[in-house]
Amino acid sequence: MSQEQPIVAFQGEMGAYSEQAVRQQFGKSAVPLPCPVFSSIFTAVADGRAHYGMLPIENSLAGTVIPAYDLLIDHDLRVQAEVVLRVEHCLMAPPGVSLADIHRVKSHHQALAQCEKTLRRLGVEPVDYYDTAGAARDLAANPEPHTAAIASELAAEAYGLEVLARHVEDLDFNFTRFFVLGRGETGRQDPSKTSIIFTTRHVPGALVAVLNELARRELNLTKIESRPRRNRPWHYLFYVDFEGHEMDTAVQAALLGILKHASFLKVLGSYPAAALTINNQQSTVNN
Repeated sequence: MSQEQPIVAFQGEMGAYSEQAVRQQFGKSAVPLPCPVFSSIFTAVADGRAHYGMLPIENSLAGTVIPAYDLLIDHDLRVQAEVVLRVEHCLMAPPGVSLADIHRVKSHHQALAQCEKTLRRLGVEPVDYYDTAGAARDLAANPEPHTAAIASELAAEAYGLEVLARHVEDLDFNFTRFFVLGRGETGRQDPSKTSIIFTTRHVPGALVAVLNELARRELNLTKIESRPRRNRPWHYLFYVDFEGHEMDTAVQAALLGILKHASFLKVLGSYPAAALTINNQQSTVNN
């Protein structure tokens, strides 16, 4: 299969929001490869079964996807791009079921929490399920009386369910950010971002010294996250994203400066920054 039909690994069932991110980034020609867990994404790309991996790293409401971040330190794949996906939850059921028939709704606990006010207004019982697309798939395969699912519109299409209501999330500003992972380098496109992981010496001012290397060169910090080092209790890894490309003179100087203060530095990649488009959508369930 040619690169014109890239195989892209993602975690979840067909119809998952991660598959929607694959479609958004690569178009309809992409071949999605479902994986059971995040680590399988890295394995599929590393052994050549997939050209790329689509890894969710943070949600604008729920925060960092911690298991995904922890895997970035263990693997040598490079970040090729970032994707920002607008998460739009749909209420769906088997054909012939109306909204008035629904008493119970199945979905992942995060999706249920993001639709809490809407579900309360409808007077339906939320039922926790392992996955949004999995809830849609299993409901289609084994319909239950008075039961619906919350998932993406892509999941409804994949499993033949009817969408009873769109945009049932309580807040409009629900976005998930993904890294596109690959084995090689990517061509430069501006504006760019660079992502790094580093550790500091356990001395006063060590973190400030590293961040000052960015500030001195007017490199804008867009994210910082700390995670425990698994081999050294009470020591931490820092994940940092900042604007700029590692080919830039300022970025190269900053990375050299960071090396003077850090005990470990890993560059995850420089990649095109995703544009954030915000559309205020109204639920098709009466507010």
